[in-house]
Amino acid sequence: MQTKIKSNAIRRTGFLLLATCAGILGASADYPAGYYDSLEGKTGAELKKAVKAIALKGKKVISYSNGTWNAFLSTDVKTVGGVDYWWDMYSPNLVRVSSGHPDMNVEHSVANSWWGKTKNDAYKDIVHLNPSDSEANSRKSNYPLAEISGTPTWTNGVTNVGKPVSGQGGGASMVYEPADEYKGDFARVFMYMFTAYDDISWTTKTNWMYNNGTDLMFKSWASTLLLRWSANDPVSVKERTRNDGIYKEQNNRNPFIDLPDLAEYIWGSKSGQPFYINGGGSGEDPKPVDPPQEGQDLDILWLAETASSMGDWSVEDVTVPSGSSYVWSWKEYSGKGYLNASAFISGSAQTSLSYVWSPEVDLAGYTNTKFSFDHAAKFQTTLRDLCCVVVKETATGNVTEHAISTWPAAGTWNFVTTQGIDLSAHDGKKVRIGFKYESNTSGADTWEIRNASLIAKASGSDIETSIAEEDIDDSFLVEVWGNNIIAPEGALIYDLNGRLVEGTGVQPGIYIVTKPTFRRAVKIQISGK
Repeated sequence: MQTKIKSNAIRRTGFLLLATCAGILGASADYPAGYYDSLEGKTGAELKKAVKAIALKGKKVISYSNGTWNAFLSTDVKTVGGVDYWWDMYSPNLVRVSSGHPDMNVEHSVANSWWGKTKNDAYKDIVHLNPSDSEANSRKSNYPLAEISGTPTWTNGVTNVGKPVSGQGGGASMVYEPADEYKGDFARVFMYMFTAYDDISWTTKTNWMYNNGTDLMFKSWASTLLLRWSANDPVSVKERTRNDGIYKEQNNRNPFIDLPDLAEYIWGSKSGQPFYINGGGSGEDPKPVDPPQEGQDLDILWLAETASSMGDWSVEDVTVPSGSSYVWSWKEYSGKGYLNASAFISGSAQTSLSYVWSPEVDLAGYTNTKFSFDHAAKFQTTLRDLCCVVVKETATGNVTEHAISTWPAAGTWNFVTTQGIDLSAHDGKKVRIGFKYESNTSGADTWEIRNASLIAKASGSDIETSIAEEDIDDSFLVEVWGNNIIAPEGALIYDLNGRLVEGTGVQPGIYIVTKPTFRRAVKIQISGK
C-alpha cells in the first residue's frame, strides 16, 4: 500500500500516546478454570464444533443499539489524559464518551448483509461489534478483509479501501485492510464469527471469504490471510481486556483470544493434531518429552507443501520495503503451499531485511543436527549474496548465518532441495531455525521455500538406576533446594518414567540426574516438604 508510511506514523503516535497516559487498560483476567476443558484431544472440524458449543453456551443476547452502546462502556473505552474516549478501530478520531457518540455507528466487522441482514443473534453479538466513525463505516461497506494492491482508493490512516492483491479478495472488486495493529484483532473476530454462526444463512452473493455449508467455512486464501494476520499481530492487552468486558456483558468469550494457537489446530498446519489446553494453546507439546534413546532420532517437518499456512513460524521484520507491510507470506500454487519472501514492489526493488523463525527446538541429547529444505527463485540478482539459513540460540540470542550449498537454477520456478546443512555446532542447545531475507535497490528477488526438515541423532540417556558404589558417586555435584534440583551445566534430569523434566518446581518423587562427565547417574528424592 502506498499510504503505509502515513498509517505507520499514526500507529507510532498512538503507541507514544498510550505509553504516556495512565489508566488506558486495566489488568486482564484469566478465563474461568475448566472453561475450555471440552476441547481436550479434539481435532479439525470436531474441534471447531466444540469451540462453537463453548462460545454460545450461556451467551446472553444484548439489545441492539442502546444496549450495545451500554456494553461498549465495558469493552471499547480508552482513557487518555484522564478523559474517556470510545476506542474506534476504524479511524484515528478521539470521541469523548461523555459527548454521547456523534457521527459514530455500531459497526459489524463481519457485514450483516453476508447473511441477508437478518437481525438474529449474530447481528447483536458484541464480539464483532465496535464503535466506528460513520464515514469509515460507509467507506468499508460490506467488503471482505484483504490486503490492498497499490494505492488505496480511500484511507483515513486506519481503515484502507482499495483493490485486492493478486490471490486475495475471493473475486470482490474492492476490499478493506485495517491498520497493522488491528489485523490480528479482526482475524480472531472473523474466526469466532465463522465458528459460532457457521449454520446461519450465509448468502452466496457475498461469499468472497467463505464456502457455504462446509465444516471449516473459510476459503483457502482467507484462512491463510487470517492465520498470518493473527500470527503477525499477537493478542494484546487491549484485546484481552475487551474479551473480559464481553464476558461481563454477554457471558461468553472469544476462544481465539484466550487460546491464541487454537486456530492453527482448526485451519492451519496443526489441523490433523489433537488440541490440548496445556500445550495446544501455548504452542508446546502437551505430552512429556521422552528422553532421546538410541534409535529415537529427531525428525521434524515444517512448512509442508500440503499446509495452509506457515503454522507456528514467526516473522521478525527489521526493515519492511517501502510500499508494503510485509516481506514473508504463505502462498499456494497448483494446490501446493510455500513460504514466499519478496521486496519487489510496484515494479522496483526495495530495501528490506526480515527473518522468519521456527518454533524453539531443544537439541539436548541430540548430535549431528542437519537442516534441509526445498526452494525456488526464478530471478536472482542479489539473492545468493544476501539470503541464507540462520540459527538463533535461545540462551544468548546470538544469530549464526549458515551458507546454502544448493541453489535453484535461475530462469524457472522449479524447486530444488538443499540437503543436509550442518548445524552440529548447535547440538545440545535450545534454538530456532530460520531464513534471512535481505534485499536492496539493486535486487529484491522472490524466494520460495517449503518442506523444511530438521534431523538429529539421539545420543542416548545412559541412565543407570543402580548406584551402589559410594566411592564413584557424583551426588556431591547435585543439590536440592526445596522443590528445585540444582545440577551442573549440561546435566539432564529425568523422572522414573524416563521423561526429561526441568529442574525447577518439580513434583515430589524420585529423579535421575545424568551428564556425560558423570561416572554414574545420580538419584535424587524430592520430598515436597
